[in-house]
This record gives sequence, C-alpha cells and structure tokens, in this order.
Amino acid sequence: MRKWLYLFLLLVATLNGQIKIKPVDSYGLKKVGRNTYVLKLNNSRQTLVRLTGKVEDGGYQKVMWKTDKKYWWSNGFAKDEFKVVNPATYSNNGVVNTMFGPLPEMKGKTVAITASYGRHKDKIYIKLR
Repeated sequence: MRKWLYLFLLLVATLNGQIKIKPVDSYGLKKVGRNTYVLKLNNSRQTLVRLTGKVEDGGYQKVMWKTDKKYWWSNGFAKDEFKVVNPATYSNNGVVNTMFGPLPEMKGKTVAITASYGRHKDKIYIKLR
C-alpha cells in the first residue's frame, strides 16, 4: 500500500510545478500545431519576439532557455556562436519572459526552444519563413 501511495505522490508532484511557454500574440506568429509556430522573418535585420511562460510554482524561479542546435554568426573576420534565445531569466509571480531573435540568414530553419527549471520542461518549435 505504501508503495502505491509513494507512486501516487510522485505522479502528483510531477504534474504540479510545470512550465508552459508560448510566444506573445502581438509578434505575428501563426500557430500551426500544438507547440509549433511559423514566424515571417525581417529580410534585412534580426526579428525580435518575446516568449512568455507560466511557472505554476509561482514566486521567483530561475528558468533556463536553450535551443536544439547552435547557430553561428560571422562578420567576415570573426565567427562566433549566436544565441537566438536569452539563456536565463527569472519568473516574477509565476510569469517568465525572454527574447527570441533569429537572423535573416536562418530563413527555412525550424528552431526548437526549451524552457526548464528544476526537472520541469516545455518545448516549442518556431519555423522561420
């Protein structure tokens, strides 16, 4: 009986404290799937989009953001990794925000973005057109 109680409590703990992320509506993204969006890029400069999330634990949590791949930028003299999403932010009253900024050269790619804190994660996909 105790074993089932522990399993039940573990399941409840897993369901609680989740994080759910999405782009802010006013940035012109079109939702095409459950966690998939399409973004039309600016042809001459970086396109900026605010991503927001809800941390169900509320309060003040450090949220880590990452992409599935590394992206590179070069000015002809130097080459460096280009972070298309800010790597860390903190929630305030359960709400967390970060910026996503793909470059025109990334057109045609799909970027998977994961937000996580503790053992909780959520992932969205943004197709760049």
